[in-house]
Amino acid sequence: MALSCLAPLLTTACGTEPVDWGDVSYRGSQLGDPDARSAVLRANLPSVNGAVAPCLRSIRTGGASSDLFRAWWAARSDSSVALAMQHSSDRGTNWELPVVVEGRDRGRRGCDRPAPGIFYDGTRGYLHLVYFIEANDGAGVFFAHSMDKGGMFHSPVPVVYGNAPVAASVAANGDSVVVVFEDPNAMAPRIGIVLSHSTGHIFEARSDATPDDVPAVGPWVTLDHRNVTVWWKPGENVAGKTGDRIGYRVGVWR
Repeated sequence: MALSCLAPLLTTACGTEPVDWGDVSYRGSQLGDPDARSAVLRANLPSVNGAVAPCLRSIRTGGASSDLFRAWWAARSDSSVALAMQHSSDRGTNWELPVVVEGRDRGRRGCDRPAPGIFYDGTRGYLHLVYFIEANDGAGVFFAHSMDKGGMFHSPVPVVYGNAPVAASVAANGDSVVVVFEDPNAMAPRIGIVLSHSTGHIFEARSDATPDDVPAVGPWVTLDHRNVTVWWKPGENVAGKTGDRIGYRVGVWR
C-alpha cells in the first residue's frame, strides 16, 4: 500500500499520487555518486561544543559557485550525537565557525548511524538538511533548512517517524523541496518520498518512490523544475547480489 494512504502528515487526498513516475531503470555506479567524497573535506574539522569526536565517515557536502557547506555528526560522551554544519565562501579554503543544527538526539548509537543529506540552492541561498535522530518525542527522519546560507535554521520538521535508522536525501528548486528516505516502517526495503511547495515548512504530499517489487536502499534525489529523479542501491534480496548497479526512476511532479 502506498505511503500516501497511511501517513498522518498527509494533506493531499488519499490515492492521489503526487508524482507521475516512469519505468525503473538501472546503470552502473559512477564517480560522483554520493559515496565518492574527497578526503580534503575532513581537513581542519573543528571541535563542536558538547561533543568529543567527529564522525568522519558521516561528512556530506553541498555547494554552488564559491559557497561550500559540509555537515557531519559529532559524537557526545554518552554516544548521542549533534548535527554540525560549516560554511565556506571560498570553496573550502577557509571555514566559518561550526553551527549545531540539531541537538535533540538521545540515542546511543554514536557514529553508527546514516550520514545526513544536504542540498544548497545557490540561487536563493537556501540550505536544506535531512537526517535520522532518536529524540525524546520519537525517532525518525527530520528536515531542517536555513534561508541565509546557514546563519539561522528554522525549527526541524518531521518527515517520517520510525525506530529504524534510515538514510535520506534532499533536493530543492526555489520553494519546492523533495525528500527521499528508506522507509523505516516497510516490511521490505523501499524508498518513500515527501514533497513541499512551501520550502519544507509543510510537506503537502507523500508517496512511494519505488514499486513494492523493487527492493531499494541508500537513496538520493535531484529536482529540476517539476522533474524528479530518484536513485538507489538495489536491496540485498535482488537475485542474492547487487554488484555495482544503481537503480533510478524519473517522474513529473503533478
